[in-house]
Amino acid sequence: MEVEELKRVLADQHEVLSEKLGRERIVERELRGRILRNFKPTAHIITGPRRSGKSVLSTTLPGKVLYVNFEDPAMAGFSIEDYKRLLQAGYELFGEFDYIVLDEVQEVEGWERMVSALREGHPTVVTGSNARLLSREFSTYLTGRYLSYTLLPFSFREFLAYKGINPEVRTTKDEARVKRALLEYIQHGGFPEALRFGREYLMNLYNDIIIRDVIVRYGIRNVRELKEVAFYLFSNFAGRFTYSKIKNTLGIGNVETVKNYVEYLESAYLVFELPKFSFKPKEVLRGDRKVYAVDTGMVNTVIPKVSENIGRLMENAVFLELLRLKHYRKPSVELYYYRDDKGEIDFVVRDGEETELIQVTYASGKDEIAKREVKNLFRTMEIFLLRNGTLITWDYEDKIEADGRRINAVPLWKWLMNRYNVSL
Repeated sequence: MEVEELKRVLADQHEVLSEKLGRERIVERELRGRILRNFKPTAHIITGPRRSGKSVLSTTLPGKVLYVNFEDPAMAGFSIEDYKRLLQAGYELFGEFDYIVLDEVQEVEGWERMVSALREGHPTVVTGSNARLLSREFSTYLTGRYLSYTLLPFSFREFLAYKGINPEVRTTKDEARVKRALLEYIQHGGFPEALRFGREYLMNLYNDIIIRDVIVRYGIRNVRELKEVAFYLFSNFAGRFTYSKIKNTLGIGNVETVKNYVEYLESAYLVFELPKFSFKPKEVLRGDRKVYAVDTGMVNTVIPKVSENIGRLMENAVFLELLRLKHYRKPSVELYYYRDDKGEIDFVVRDGEETELIQVTYASGKDEIAKREVKNLFRTMEIFLLRNGTLITWDYEDKIEADGRRINAVPLWKWLMNRYNVSL
């Protein structure tokens, strides 16, 4: 591409971006602080689900930005040999700039070599919606020379900010307002634009992720099979699954095909797998897994009447918040579930030698909490040699003590409001 052509494209994209930032309510994302702590000339890779806000986050960092969107059809003729012309076009249009954003750069073959060159002079932010494709190139060309981040849809705190709701709870009225917002958050989810455009947008986004980030990028031939696996996983969110069970249920030829499909869907951030904890590392790899969806609003859109099962939606929301803990604050955190022949614990959160057990239940009062859940949590705390455990409820708060151990029962709204409310 010639410099003048690139200048026209960059000017058009800059205008579109400015209009978008001008009309939308911009929420400061919680991942921003982690990016800024190390924002220097190198490659900064931001991945995450399509439409989770990567472009807005990356273009609202401090300083003047040179923004390039490679999903724009006008950039179809761009090749990595054009990168010096791209810089020249940027300088001629905008003068100096502090950093570069390359949006959905995986659309350009050999992009990693361009990033390797650009990163020497400017902080170079790369965004993408497929972790597997990007990471393959990281390891080949950018080893040790990049910082990576994952952006998820809005947390409940970000949702409140987007809605203009004061997060401080001082009165009964304040509490009621936040609880109403929580129900809306669970029903509609945290994709920024979905909060403006609703269910049809989420259904289109679900299909977009499957088609553009999986079927097209991996060259899937049996589209029907892939879509059936995606729907199966969404239908069983917050539940256990095995590759062989999916194979048998859907009549797919072999387990490896199923495994690949699940990995592709996870790389596109549509679903996440949670392994079963074991004190024997080899058993972690062999154990059943649980699956969670990227967004409760998307689940509500894709699966009919799932909104009636608040307990599962609560569990999915807790999982996503724990995932934010890992990606936004503590990359060393490991997430599991635990199950033996006597019961199951929803989440085992580990960071080095520290461990926290978390159970989720849809309960609004002490009499609604199943005694077996409390008994099972105490029993598992004993196995892990823990003095404290967490029971996340819908609307019940208390401390339950027995034999020198304590379960802290906390309402979901309060747990989500306190950023990364874990004891690690």
